[in-house]
Amino acid sequence: MTHPSPRRLSEVVTTFMLEGLHVPAARMRITHCATLRCRAHCTWARWTGRRVSEHPWPVGVRMALTRLGPAFVKIGQILSVRTDLVPAELARELHSLQSDVPPVPFDQIRETVEREMGMPLDQAFARFDVEPLAAGSVAQVHVGELPTGEKVAVKVKRPQIDHIVDEDLEILVWLAERMERFLPAARPYRPVAAARELAEYTRRELDFRNEAQVGREVGRRFESWDGVRVPKVHHGSRDLIVMDFVEGFPMDDVEALERHGIDPHALMQRGLEAVLAQIFDFGLFHADPHPGNLHVTPTGEIVLLDFGIFGRVDDRMRRDCALLMWALGRGDVDLASYFLLRMARVEPGADVAAFREAVEARYRAWHGKSVAEYGFAKLVYEELTIGARYGLVFPSDTVLLGKALVTVEGVVLAVDPSMDLSKEADPYLNRLKEQLFSVDRLREGLERSLPIWWELAERLPLGAAELLERGVWPVPTPAEATAPGRDRTVVWAALVLVGGMCLVTALPPVVSGWSVPGAALVFFGMVGALRW
Repeated sequence: MTHPSPRRLSEVVTTFMLEGLHVPAARMRITHCATLRCRAHCTWARWTGRRVSEHPWPVGVRMALTRLGPAFVKIGQILSVRTDLVPAELARELHSLQSDVPPVPFDQIRETVEREMGMPLDQAFARFDVEPLAAGSVAQVHVGELPTGEKVAVKVKRPQIDHIVDEDLEILVWLAERMERFLPAARPYRPVAAARELAEYTRRELDFRNEAQVGREVGRRFESWDGVRVPKVHHGSRDLIVMDFVEGFPMDDVEALERHGIDPHALMQRGLEAVLAQIFDFGLFHADPHPGNLHVTPTGEIVLLDFGIFGRVDDRMRRDCALLMWALGRGDVDLASYFLLRMARVEPGADVAAFREAVEARYRAWHGKSVAEYGFAKLVYEELTIGARYGLVFPSDTVLLGKALVTVEGVVLAVDPSMDLSKEADPYLNRLKEQLFSVDRLREGLERSLPIWWELAERLPLGAAELLERGVWPVPTPAEATAPGRDRTVVWAALVLVGGMCLVTALPPVVSGWSVPGAALVFFGMVGALRW
């Protein structure tokens, strides 16, 4: 059990209760942590039948997080993209969460910059603006110029923010433990696991080295692209990032697009391709591509900013997510359910049948709706986030993937309301499907797995002998041994295995890079297995 700071815990519980959340606080049995004045106020409101706050509860949560400061604001911002961890209405409310924090005095900023750069400020920069360009809950951004002449944006972490966030993350985990213990309705959302995952994400974002590394990696992948740009990172350390400053405006600024003669439709198509490429080609993507992080230069280049929240997906997950979108776009709900189940971890007691029904219900609700009413990205995202209530847990990065698509779809609809994400993504997904099931990819898979199959083939006789000695091997009875089809099954399997080895080793004669004997053996083996 976590033991947070009593002083800060009292402040947190008091704030939530005064924002109208005294009933869940009572059910979680944490009201004793609040101040005496707060408890008296809430008791009086309960006796008189008055409400402590007139706001709906999601608004109360947002206002409480804002009052509690930078750490809780950052937690709320991360939760806004995770409807698998919190109810959808709360995630929507938290999406507008902004922190009203004053800038840090310049003397403290100078100290951090000089420590991270390892030299005096006037040696590291030819010019450094004292007034910040922007101030957020975790960091603030200043504009400067390197001695070599490049104009740069300098992102500096707020002093002592690590200690503040660590203290508040302990309280978050403690609250989750109480919630999971005393609020049965919250248990499907796995509060403790979610709080610990959230703490990990928050600490990862506080280390600017991660953001710098992702920015460099994605920037390298986009070097050959026309019209997409990632600012070059000149310095990346735990508390400081120095990157190119790129003049631009938010992607959803329709008036600015018109003023600079930029075609909105072509811009949105390029932006969508950039997002799909990050997910399905790079396996590393910007997980919060809202307009503040997607800028456009006066010449029409798309600029990707702030990789603090990012996701990674491996080859298998990329394939499953792409095929999920492809199946949903064609209305094959059974196939979509299959890929969803492949991605999920099924908890004990999970209701898979109810999950399949929920997947189909979401698809029926989407089918026939206009893009503005119910977008395709929203459908994909909801299919990835409904599993929690049925005992299916999806990897956090796939949920971030879905939210990234939803965020981009929101930008697209603001700029070009007629654009349909499912239709625009269809050519890309078709090309991707062809790549996934191409002859070259099949051959590559066979080549990679050949050592495994070869070792298995060598070990089978030894393993069988060992099992026979132990009396474990299921020796067939005379009736089973002479059963029709038994020998045939072994033969067909052997044909497929031997044929696969011939294909990989390119046993001649070879036509178009394929072994003719190998292809024939695999073909006849599979036909025989299906026939008999």
